[in-house]
Amino acid sequence: MRILKVTPNDDYSILIEFEGGDNILFNMQRLVNTIRYSSLKDIERFKNIRIEDKTIFWQEVDSSKENMMPIMLTLDNILFALRD
Repeated sequence: MRILKVTPNDDYSILIEFEGGDNILFNMQRLVNTIRYSSLKDIERFKNIRIEDKTIFWQEVDSSKENMMPIMLTLDNILFALRD
């Protein structure tokens, strides 16, 4: 299952659209409050999103921090979180 499009929303949810027409609305509010994803509290960074096959990446908005590793979330991470 390949991700076709991801739409970040102001409430820290993302709408994930897959090939085949399936969609998931994934609420990231809980994740944004963890150390790993805390930089995504900046809504500008949260909305600076890109996809690559089964992975969602957030790029650093500040070009002076380009050397930082991007934050990422895989499809497996999302499906595992939805089980809880």
